[in-house]
Amino acid sequence: MFAHWPDPRFRHLGPELLASLSADDIGDAVVQHVALRSADTQTERAVLVGALPSGTKAIYTTWLVDVEVKNGGFNQFFFNPYGELAGTALAGYELLGAEEYAAVMRAAIATYESEHGKMAPFYAADTLEAFSESYKHTTLNEVDQRYYSLGDRIYDVWATFAHDHAELFID
Repeated sequence: MFAHWPDPRFRHLGPELLASLSADDIGDAVVQHVALRSADTQTERAVLVGALPSGTKAIYTTWLVDVEVKNGGFNQFFFNPYGELAGTALAGYELLGAEEYAAVMRAAIATYESEHGKMAPFYAADTLEAFSESYKHTTLNEVDQRYYSLGDRIYDVWATFAHDHAELFID
């Protein structure tokens, strides 16, 4: 973890900077980069993310999935505003060459879409109580288990991709 958040040295993600970061630090550096970019604008999240360089977008959106799923599962990911980035995260996994993660993301999206009708009232209520109750009505927990079984391999995927494709992070 870095002492100052967001760290201004991540304003630009150049090849030298990316090469200097460990697998454990790549995701955090990309997220700080996006935080620095978003601090300069009032642009809504989907538009801001859409304008990111492809490498930055891939790691940022898959990092959001990773954080949300590890904290509360795919149900939390879709319940929170980040769910609007599910398709972008899927494209990110595909760009990263992380097929196992892409397959899990496809399953999560398919499950979310198939359950949309019964889950809509919980999502519309947008309360902590509705969020807690929604877990009793979804099968996304089965997809969560598939994600958890992949362990932390995504960190190495991010690092390898960033080190090998630094040009995809340049603004």
